[in-house]
Amino acid sequence: MLSPTPVADGTEIIVAAAHLPLSVQFEAIELRVLAGPDAGQEISLGLPSVRIGTASDNDLLLTDRAISRRHAEIRMTPDGLLLRDLGSTNGTFINDVRITEAYIPEHAECRLGYTRLSIRQHTEERKVAVPRQDHLGELVGASERMRELYGLIRAVAPTPTTVHLHGESGAGKESVARTLHGLSSRRGPLVVFDASVTDPEMVRNDLFGHIKGAFTGATGSREGAFRQANNGTLFIDEIGELPLDLQPRLLRVLETREVIPIGSDKPLRVDVRVITATHRDLESMVKDGTFRADLFYRLSVVPIELPALREIAEDIPLIAHHLCERLQLNSRISDTAMAALQNYAWPGNVRELRNVLERAAVMCGEREIQPDDLRLPKELAPSKGNAPAATPLAIPPTIPVASTPKPSAAAARAQLKEIERRMIVDALERNQNNKAAVARELGIPLSTLKRRLKEYQIGEED
Repeated sequence: MLSPTPVADGTEIIVAAAHLPLSVQFEAIELRVLAGPDAGQEISLGLPSVRIGTASDNDLLLTDRAISRRHAEIRMTPDGLLLRDLGSTNGTFINDVRITEAYIPEHAECRLGYTRLSIRQHTEERKVAVPRQDHLGELVGASERMRELYGLIRAVAPTPTTVHLHGESGAGKESVARTLHGLSSRRGPLVVFDASVTDPEMVRNDLFGHIKGAFTGATGSREGAFRQANNGTLFIDEIGELPLDLQPRLLRVLETREVIPIGSDKPLRVDVRVITATHRDLESMVKDGTFRADLFYRLSVVPIELPALREIAEDIPLIAHHLCERLQLNSRISDTAMAALQNYAWPGNVRELRNVLERAAVMCGEREIQPDDLRLPKELAPSKGNAPAATPLAIPPTIPVASTPKPSAAAARAQLKEIERRMIVDALERNQNNKAAVARELGIPLSTLKRRLKEYQIGEED
């Protein structure tokens, strides 16, 4: 039995329990209109901040003519709910005392114009039903761990709350993010942002955007990932790599739901659901001073742990057949090869499994894949937490599998090298020669990509 895991502001989530009902809990702001033109209106939102006013982009939209378009904001803090007036015409009051910014006492009434409100913070709980299914969105697996994951995703997806995914490299964090977005009611796009880009200025620019003339060479404006994801979901991968000096800026966007582009002093409102992911231990980074505690708590409202592939070995046949079908591989996997797949420890997880199957299919043509075709390392993977990311390049599904007899070893190696070279060239074109983006797309470390660029004499190796 696993006990609940505590996270920020009293929130806790049970990520797995073999025989207990699952539930997920998160903090929410509840607002009830006690008097005024909108009396009886009531909302509960799992957001770090809530805005009140008569403009259509407010969270609580009121019709009271004495209320300003953007009248007041309530923010969730470790010390309680903070009410802030946004420069309204007629003021914001707590128990008939006008305030600019103040904490809301328990059982207090707040007044805006002719409207009286009850505002409180409470814990919202959602029961998690463990479904009897072998897939959800882009995810595949029928084990208890996977079905519990499906239940958590279904419970959390409809909410606006922030989700943090933790798991080893290649475990499918982006697939979980896509599934969460697909099951939500958000109509905007899913935008994927890689925080592991080595240049901090590039991270800042790509995440928050800039205005024309913000710096030398800024001949036009750039929206940035937050504005691109407006009304949708922003998936920030490798959040543990985000430079320390950019973390307060990200925290501010999460708390205010406003982004200020580089070179501007005008905040722009964004409606974005944020999902983050990392393979690193953020709690240890907080202790080491390399990750801000306040940002960690804000991101970890609902943490979800992804199982490593070796922990769900019973799902490997299902996952392998799904990959073969999705990638249009013609080769069948023999029973002995499938047993070898299940007995291997998979340090690179599903990403490595995909690479192994693609490579074996290229080598075999249409004949049945045997254990020797897999070319799995004889040694088992390192222990959990120390497993290195897999480095083979993935062969894209658009490349047809050969239907000719098995080529010679030298010819097969040459064929694989040409496939890799073509993949890299195509990826460089798609990503405007951004090597960090190419490495991420291909699922390999940047150092491996640079070696391949030098080996295949593609452009300059810099």
